[in-house]
Amino acid sequence: MPGPAAFSLDGRTALVTGGSRGIGRACVLGLAAAGARVAICSRKADACEAVVSTTMARLGRIDVLVNNAATNPEFATLVDTSEGAFDKVFSVNLKGPWLMTRAVVRAWMGEHGGSVVNIASVAGLHPDPFMGAYSASKAAVLSITGSLAKELGPRVRVNAVAPGLVRTDFARVLVETPEIHDRIVDATALKRVGDPPEIAGAVVWLASDASSYVTGSTIVVDGGASI
Repeated sequence: MPGPAAFSLDGRTALVTGGSRGIGRACVLGLAAAGARVAICSRKADACEAVVSTTMARLGRIDVLVNNAATNPEFATLVDTSEGAFDKVFSVNLKGPWLMTRAVVRAWMGEHGGSVVNIASVAGLHPDPFMGAYSASKAAVLSITGSLAKELGPRVRVNAVAPGLVRTDFARVLVETPEIHDRIVDATALKRVGDPPEIAGAVVWLASDASSYVTGSTIVVDGGASI
């Protein structure tokens, strides 16, 4: 059985996108509590190379990448979603993780190994109405998670975490709209929405050696909503 050392991230460096609030912030705090040095960056895909270069220059290595940054600018049916919003969703939610992973692999992980954790969503497994572009982008994140796991193994592990409804600013409209909140909670085994640290726990596990035989997997953390 793995001891406490298997869960330690002492001596490792983690990079978290969208790490200033919500799930991203909880991941930053959780990784730091496990012993990692943590760098935080914004969700702008075009800054990926610069962010990785800066992290390498200041911290010397990137052992863990958490692709958390995401956006969903419109809450609308797919036929009413604007082309601009659709493009932005895929640029941030899909192209961003691809660019970040590519940059980190080229800068460090390709030679030294590491763990990539993509924050997806249960919407990528079970598409939601009025969130079609977002759901499709997260389904694509799950797809590239598998592709990257096969391509980058055995040196680099790539996994995804698929949260259910979590109490964040990003999900405010879902949490604070009674008919949506109540519908989701009623279908959830634990009868409540999640909190960001509950997602971070899965991320820290996937970042650590405690999950050393796990790659290409999607860890669903949704309180039993998908049962």
